[in-house]
Amino acid sequence: MARPAASPPLSANFAAAAQAIAHRMLGGQGSVAPPSPSVTDLVYRGSRYWGLAQVRCGRLAKQTPDPTILALLAVTWAALDQSFREPHVVVDEAVAAAKRLAPAAGRSTAAQKISGFVNALLRASLSDPAASAKDHQTPTARWNAPAWWIDRIAADYGEGSVVILDALATRAPLTVRLCEHHLSLQGFIERLRERGLGGYQVGRRAVVIEPAVPVKKIPGFSEGWVSVQDSAAQHVIDLAQDLYQRIGRPLKILDACAAPGGKTFALAQSLQAKIWAIDVSASRLKRMQADWARVAPAAQSAVTFLQMDVLDDYAWEGRPTLPDAFDLILIDAPCTGSGITRRRPEIAWRRDPSSLKAVVDIQRRLLDTLWRRLLPGGELIFVTCSVFLAEGEAQESAFLGRTPDARRRPSPGRILPATDAECGNDQDGFFYARFEKQKHGGPDAGVAYHRNADAGLGRAR
Repeated sequence: MARPAASPPLSANFAAAAQAIAHRMLGGQGSVAPPSPSVTDLVYRGSRYWGLAQVRCGRLAKQTPDPTILALLAVTWAALDQSFREPHVVVDEAVAAAKRLAPAAGRSTAAQKISGFVNALLRASLSDPAASAKDHQTPTARWNAPAWWIDRIAADYGEGSVVILDALATRAPLTVRLCEHHLSLQGFIERLRERGLGGYQVGRRAVVIEPAVPVKKIPGFSEGWVSVQDSAAQHVIDLAQDLYQRIGRPLKILDACAAPGGKTFALAQSLQAKIWAIDVSASRLKRMQADWARVAPAAQSAVTFLQMDVLDDYAWEGRPTLPDAFDLILIDAPCTGSGITRRRPEIAWRRDPSSLKAVVDIQRRLLDTLWRRLLPGGELIFVTCSVFLAEGEAQESAFLGRTPDARRRPSPGRILPATDAECGNDQDGFFYARFEKQKHGGPDAGVAYHRNADAGLGRAR
């Protein structure tokens, strides 16, 4: 009988986590290698200590170390603070990990020098707990974000910014969306309890699972009845269903920035429609199509996948399967992601003020360009997973000001991050705006136009 494979030493996991964190913080896509569950846990812990590592290195070191070594220090300080192992064990394993990482820190730097540097910083931080505690009180460490990011949220929300920043610095739970036609909330929560898991309702279709488990262990996931999706992202379903009931027939829907597909699949499983899922990224669309194979058996709608840039007018030509006008257009717009840093803490460190300005401009162009593709009486839903007002209220106000035939419709509007699943309130930071396209005959004159519309609709230019 073969012996089970030995677990890698803790130093190997520390090193792998440090490489993954540095890769993410420097803007790499995905991870350097498929991490094991133990490494993934260390990545989550260490990513949330990236700001603390910078603050503490600024206090204890003459210069900031290589990003991979900085990431190792972040992992180690997280492990020390959270009693991952006995302090001497953590330090010894971190020093061994530094020797493993020395080649990545520069060919001219000896492993002994790197490991000595790590050892000195770790022991210095342990020898002065009062100073180490003060490190945590700095804004960069407390909220794990650069100064400009923190200042932006403070300028937008004033005194309320502290609650928002605290929520965004908290590790998010595993939240799933249920396909209502196959699972009831209480029935699903009971199935979780049978497996020794906790479940808390945080929305009409949303459940937080505690503790978090691999998706394949979630009952109903493989069948496509359950998908991972934050509760705030699920509001798009109710908005689309409201339009579906108003128009009274299956909708033609454009999801203009579809990948990774969470909202596309939520719509497909919740109402009857023809959905065109478009994304500019071929690789992201390919991954989305692979996931569609899982959820499609539980869907009510057909989905057509297209790789194209919706801002390029020429890209619309020569596509006979793509209508020129739609009942519903969803713009899940590119944004800073400032509302989801509790799930992806690296986001704050990969942005700067110029990137905020760039995505705001793209959002404006998407709104203006795709508005022309909307049928009279139809609706456009604009969504960002951001807490910055420039990507929410300011965009909504500016669009209404320059678009005479747009009428504001009820929507969730500003959704602030919250972290209290047991009380039914856990969500990322989002913004929703919903606009109806009016005809000259009045606000509701377009409804009859929709009821008579069919697949042979003429070209709308």
